[in-house]
Amino acid sequence: MDKSKLKEFFLCTRPHSYPASVAPVLVGTTFALGYNVQFSYLKFILFLVACLLIQAATNLFNEYYDYKKGLDKIDSEGISGSIVKGHLSSREVMQGAILLYFLAFVLGIVLTMLTSYYILIIGLICMLAGYFYTGGSYPIAYSPFGEIVSGFFMGTVIIALSFYFQTEYINLDIIIVSLPLFLMIGAILLANNIRDLENDKVSGRRTYAILVGREYAIKSLAIGISIMYILNIIFAFTKLGSLFNLLVLLTIPLALKIIKGFRKNTDKKTMAPFMVLTAKLTIFVGFIMALANILKFIVY
Repeated sequence: MDKSKLKEFFLCTRPHSYPASVAPVLVGTTFALGYNVQFSYLKFILFLVACLLIQAATNLFNEYYDYKKGLDKIDSEGISGSIVKGHLSSREVMQGAILLYFLAFVLGIVLTMLTSYYILIIGLICMLAGYFYTGGSYPIAYSPFGEIVSGFFMGTVIIALSFYFQTEYINLDIIIVSLPLFLMIGAILLANNIRDLENDKVSGRRTYAILVGREYAIKSLAIGISIMYILNIIFAFTKLGSLFNLLVLLTIPLALKIIKGFRKNTDKKTMAPFMVLTAKLTIFVGFIMALANILKFIVY
């Protein structure tokens, strides 16, 4: 395969979305620093790479099935356009997704050998969720449950597993700590569905944004982001965090810009930048929470 083809494959995996997978791993891993554990760089790296592979494969599945269902056009927002522009065939994209899943599966076996067979089971469930997110007869992304499913798997599950690989157990604390990213990762999909609301109606999707309408969808987005800030304030004054968690408040101007942007714009092209900003806000929040955990470990 030539370099141009490899580059196209890389772009088709939507690399701009990778930080959304990295942030939860960092949050779960750094939270474990507050416990008396012997940090495992091997488990951290293996799991991080596995998460990135699953994220990339899921994006390829998304590209493939949206194309097959006729949803992707050359001017569609949020896609790589590799198939519709003729740079890659749909078969090549599917084969690429399967290859990435295979590599993630191999890493899952290694992690299972280092920890517990439960990891392999959970990993397979995560991979199935990634596939059925846009694959199958009833894709999760086309239903009202897309935000919850994506937030749960990319937020709570990844954070909890990252914590588990360092501590070899999961407790209630890490589940609670995962909630801000659960909300923010769900917010990324909600912002995407607000942007695509009219197109999704035509294509027969039944997303949450379609069911409740544009106004309430934007209100839901604002509420979810607000709860994320409230949770971090609570963490700042409890054992779940430290005063460093208050650093997330620095992102409030960006959050306000996102909500105002969706309220003032109704065209998908003018809304697109605010969907991107929602993803950036999620990444900022994740990295700040991870930094807060590190600073707490060093200072306290």
